[in-house]
Amino acid sequence: MNEILLTYIIPVYNTERYVLRCLQSIVNQQLWPDDYEVLVVDDGSTDGSRAVVEAFAAEHRQVKLLTQQNAGVSAARNLAMDNARGRYLMFVDSDDRLGDDVIHRLVQRAIDDDLDVLSFNYECEDAQGNVLPHSREDNYATTPVVTGYDFLKAHSMTPYVWRFLLRREYLQQGGWRFDPSLIVCEDGVLIARFLLNAPRMAHEDTIAYCYVNRSDSAMHNPDKEHLRRRVFSQVDAAASINATARQFEATAGHPAPASVDGVRNVYLYFSMTKALTCGMVDEVLDRISKAGLYPFPCVGPEADYHGAKWKIIHRLMMVPGLWKLLSKIYQKVR
Repeated sequence: MNEILLTYIIPVYNTERYVLRCLQSIVNQQLWPDDYEVLVVDDGSTDGSRAVVEAFAAEHRQVKLLTQQNAGVSAARNLAMDNARGRYLMFVDSDDRLGDDVIHRLVQRAIDDDLDVLSFNYECEDAQGNVLPHSREDNYATTPVVTGYDFLKAHSMTPYVWRFLLRREYLQQGGWRFDPSLIVCEDGVLIARFLLNAPRMAHEDTIAYCYVNRSDSAMHNPDKEHLRRRVFSQVDAAASINATARQFEATAGHPAPASVDGVRNVYLYFSMTKALTCGMVDEVLDRISKAGLYPFPCVGPEADYHGAKWKIIHRLMMVPGLWKLLSKIYQKVR
């Protein structure tokens, strides 16, 4: 299998309205077609997404369509990783898009500095194309080459896999893949592993990615069973990140950066707030406690919510009796 410079990996599930724009933003980059490939994985879409991709692939030989029965984004990404030829991988969500003419500079930086991981800046917009403010200040200046550990000591751990250019061989050597059992937060689990252990990484002050925040995405699915699975997935992802951090500490002989535990705690925090509104407090507290993660401290920049409201909520959720009482009150008055 001949190696090329870059493989884009795009899982697709019912994004007919967005996937063409995503693909166009990729082929419009200043990379020669022979230097990259686009692996699109149709995860059992029931709309016209597959037809859109097939028509596009017929006109762009670097675009290849893989298919699977609906198994989730993690399984789709893993399938593409198994078929990838790129020296570097870039994960793109099919409802998002890339910045204009920027990827070739990122690839050149990664090659020139022999990087395992290169992170970059991003922006957010709504479905109508309006730019949205960041919820956190996590766009950074360009850095020299450092270890992933040193990077995490100075920066927050952004839990979005689309924010990184990754050496494929580095992921393969670590045996790191996405966990198909997680329907949310699967990014953070993998990111904790490859960042903590990265020998050579850097950050580039380039807005290379545009995340589209849309109300009809899977993250906003109101189905009760989906909510249940989503909350449990957040808890399980937190437990996995905690295990990764503790394993790193045992091997390295020093603490993991606080930003890693910060992401762990964000996942726990939002699983507990969602449990309150969904009437699942008993189940979620039991799951978190069995994982050895309750009560959890407020650690790291990701868990600093800068306000009395969040501090009060955090104090309340650390008292099981009060949190259960609040849930019962909420269920009655909503």
